[in-house]
Amino acid sequence: MPVAVVQELSSVFYKDLGIADSAIITWTSIVALPWSLQFLLGPLVDLSAKKKQWILHGQIAMVIMLAILPFFILPGAGAFSASLVFLGAFAFVSAMTNIATDGFYMLSMSKEGQASFAGVQTAFYRFGRLLCIALVPMIVGRLMQFNEVKITTGGSLRFAVKGGADKEKYYLNSATFHVNQGELITPDGKKLLDNADKPIQIPGVANDFNIQNGELQIGKDKTQIGLYRMGKLATDNPEEGSWQPTKFPTPSQTDIFEGSAAKRAVPANLAWTLSLFSIALIYLGSIVAVRKQLPNPALDMGPSETQKSEFVPNLVRTLGILGFYGTTYFTLSATWKLLANAIGGPMNQKGWMLPKQALFLGIETTLSGIAAEMIQLAFCLPMAVGLFLWLRSSIRGTEMGEAFSSFFRQSGIIPILFFMLFYRFAEAMVAKMSVLFLKGDHSMGGLALDNTAIGLVKGAIGVAGIICGGIIGGILVSRLGLKKGFWMIAIMMHLPILLYIIAALTKPSSIAIIATIDFIDQFGYGLGYAGYTVYLMRIAQRGQHRTAHYAIGTGLGATFIALSGILGGVIQANGGANGYIHVFVAALLFGIPGLITLAFIPHDEPAESN
Repeated sequence: MPVAVVQELSSVFYKDLGIADSAIITWTSIVALPWSLQFLLGPLVDLSAKKKQWILHGQIAMVIMLAILPFFILPGAGAFSASLVFLGAFAFVSAMTNIATDGFYMLSMSKEGQASFAGVQTAFYRFGRLLCIALVPMIVGRLMQFNEVKITTGGSLRFAVKGGADKEKYYLNSATFHVNQGELITPDGKKLLDNADKPIQIPGVANDFNIQNGELQIGKDKTQIGLYRMGKLATDNPEEGSWQPTKFPTPSQTDIFEGSAAKRAVPANLAWTLSLFSIALIYLGSIVAVRKQLPNPALDMGPSETQKSEFVPNLVRTLGILGFYGTTYFTLSATWKLLANAIGGPMNQKGWMLPKQALFLGIETTLSGIAAEMIQLAFCLPMAVGLFLWLRSSIRGTEMGEAFSSFFRQSGIIPILFFMLFYRFAEAMVAKMSVLFLKGDHSMGGLALDNTAIGLVKGAIGVAGIICGGIIGGILVSRLGLKKGFWMIAIMMHLPILLYIIAALTKPSSIAIIATIDFIDQFGYGLGYAGYTVYLMRIAQRGQHRTAHYAIGTGLGATFIALSGILGGVIQANGGANGYIHVFVAALLFGIPGLITLAFIPHDEPAESN
């Protein structure tokens, strides 16, 4: 549930708060880095306390943070900046608890049991996601519904509507409309048109709008409604006359236009505050059950006295490792952005160009983008070098150092690392972008689904797909063996990306079609992820530091996923109205090296080998 809130649900509420897609993807990928840092935090968890203690204490801390979250991040203009800091801290607590949970799972059953229950384990992960991604958006969608609006005209004045399958327009003098997928639609499916014969668009960030004087008014923006007056009659029958486009007011005093205002029942930020608090209550109820039922495996032993005495030094080393990781990340980030800006500037590629005025956590600064990155590089590079030199001498010869080095000394580590980089890279890019594609306005190439539809498609139906895929994937791996079944499930994970490419090109309006696409995509991902989980567990169980090794594997995988999301955001920003298409095509191409790595990774090696 915490992972779903930070990595997925945050994208939905940021979209409702009007944050740009590229900023959403970049920053939600960055605040998710604590899960990437699990391979740094793993030894600290492994050497400081029992896994069960970590789980119980961590869950209590997360209940408190979940209860504070909705009241802390959403009201006011600084919501984006404040929420990023809070979500990062929340993710850090979750990551530490997640490390302990993974280790506890492996200590509680045999290797055969771990493989058999891999699909069930994944299914429960997805059930937690279901509560967050289905329930909360559906509640928000209900709270954020617009009231119906009515348009009435008189005299010879009419407004134009058109259904999806209609070849001709209809000219009405009265109709009631509701907002559906960003458009004003009558109960029988006719869409209100503008004076260019295109459906009227309601941006997803709008909390209210007015229809008056022949115009749709959203804040300062105005759109002319498609109005028509009867022209010269061909016969005495008015129905056989010709309708001519016009604007209101018309020359005739008998022509009238009356429209009504629309307003969400609850504004976006308040709706999200109320709905997110419900997650805290659900999580509280679930951990009460966990505290009563959690077993006490004999292998879940506390650290020795020697290891306890090393806790403070280990904590200092861990903080140093985190500092090194962070400064290295921001050093590489600044270097990459400066190089990309040098190339993107002459090519006029806006997604690669640094802004004229830099932002810090969404707040404007007095620095230019280039100056900000230069300062970041000058500050972080020497810190990264200094921390590296200190850590090399501090960790060498310690148990923490052995936990790290034993992972990277194991046979076949190079193809294993390439596998971690590419296997989920493509699907992760689609997963990060798909919810923004579904919610995106029509003008930017999206499908403009409201939150209720998002909850149904990405939550209920999508999670059902990934649960089914995860269980079936676990069964296939258990019966066929990982080496024999890996190719099949990996191909099935990547092929559904084609469906998102088709959806971005054709822009279907049918919820049934959209839900089917996401179900197939999530089913394929569930299949592939089951194999990924089993393989990481096998890699982790080479040597003595199982929990630390599994944390290293999952953390590296999460780091590469963050890179996938950031790259997808840049591709989308450069694509304009075709940005979503570009991202999905790029994701399909990135799936190719992911499949190639399967030919080189080691399989079924003895658990004792290093």
